[in-house]
Amino acid sequence: MRNFRKAALAGATAVALAFGSTTIAAAEETAAPETNNQTPADAEKPSASTKIGASLDAYDKDGNATAADGREIFGSEKEHFGDQPGWAKAFYATTIFAAVSALVGLVVGPAYNFVVHGLPNL
Repeated sequence: MRNFRKAALAGATAVALAFGSTTIAAAEETAAPETNNQTPADAEKPSASTKIGASLDAYDKDGNATAADGREIFGSEKEHFGDQPGWAKAFYATTIFAAVSALVGLVVGPAYNFVVHGLPNL
């Protein structure tokens, strides 16, 4: 029972800290003065995020965002998967990686705990 009380207290403390700091941060609403530190030469250089977006086909030749079809990416038939933009393919790969990692963690974590600590004493 003592461990349960410790866990409940730790959870309540975490929730209080999370929501307490949110209200404090939301209370201060001072507007920062606008400053433009870019020179005309700097304004024409693309930033790193723009370069990454361009390499992932995030924009077409006119500078408009490219769209992806969710049914082609996550659907059961992958006929036009190659026609999807690079950012959508990267998102799909990241989703698959996260799902596999979660399943491995679901199996490996308890298995490791069993090897190290044995069966729980009920």
